[in-house]
Amino acid sequence: MKRLVMMTVLKMCGEAVLLTIFVGIVIGIIGNLNKWDAPHEYSNAFSIAGFLVIIAGASSRLGAGQEWSNSQRLFAESFRDMSPGERANFILDASSSARLVILGLLSGILLILISVLIW
Repeated sequence: MKRLVMMTVLKMCGEAVLLTIFVGIVIGIIGNLNKWDAPHEYSNAFSIAGFLVIIAGASSRLGAGQEWSNSQRLFAESFRDMSPGERANFILDASSSARLVILGLLSGILLILISVLIW
């Protein structure tokens, strides 16, 4: 059980780091296109991106709570080629919004930390 929890935590942290790197690359491209010279411009961009990612993660929880009835109407034909374990994992991934909240929170914190380091 501990190994499963550790693997899940490591997977979430890896996804958060990958999302942070992706957002950092996008900010770098935008900064290069707009010819940003000062570090405070990049710092502001990273902090704004961090706050937006946190808000997106939190709003995914709100949206999942309001759309709970949709997950109740999944058709069994779409699961025909899946094993029972794959079906359970698919339903959990589709209906679990805690994952997106944690991913948004971790990525947002990393982006804000990068903003502080750049400043």
